[in-house]
Amino acid sequence: MIRYFSLGVLSVLLLFAGGAMLLPSEYTVKEHVYIDAPAKDIFPYIENLRKWNDWAFKLEEEGSRLSPEYLGPDEGVGATHTWKSYDGSSAELRVLSSEPYDKVQLQMSTNEGTFISEMVFILEDSEKGTVVTWEEKGDFGFQLVTRVIAFVADYEAQVSQQYKAALEELKKAVDHKSSELQ
Repeated sequence: MIRYFSLGVLSVLLLFAGGAMLLPSEYTVKEHVYIDAPAKDIFPYIENLRKWNDWAFKLEEEGSRLSPEYLGPDEGVGATHTWKSYDGSSAELRVLSSEPYDKVQLQMSTNEGTFISEMVFILEDSEKGTVVTWEEKGDFGFQLVTRVIAFVADYEAQVSQQYKAALEELKKAVDHKSSELQ
């Protein structure tokens, strides 16, 4: 009886692992917003990680980033922001490259490199303003449980909603700053 129970449990685990291996490990999230301002007014909010508090992290629960630190330069290549979360996880956001008023590439690393994703912001001139595109690409690798959780929770859709909301906050921050200068 114990043998049959053990074989049953093993079979279920193998089916779970096999099913999880069939789920995609890579993900891509891409959102954009039109902002009625020149790229030179928007760019500092993206390149300077301290300014992310004005828009990207604004919608987070207060205190959700425990012991935040800023390392390296304030903006541009090497600017780094690290923090821990209530659940014990840690994260690091680092600027990898910066092309003034056009593009900023970043790397997000969570749990000491367990998950790494690449982010890019592209600023494109439009008729009277700028289109800001935020794209993130990542890979869950062989983390089978994470693949299943991401699939069930519709990870890409959830992150997409967060990015949409954050980009709207970026728009508000830039508009507020523009109105202060007038």
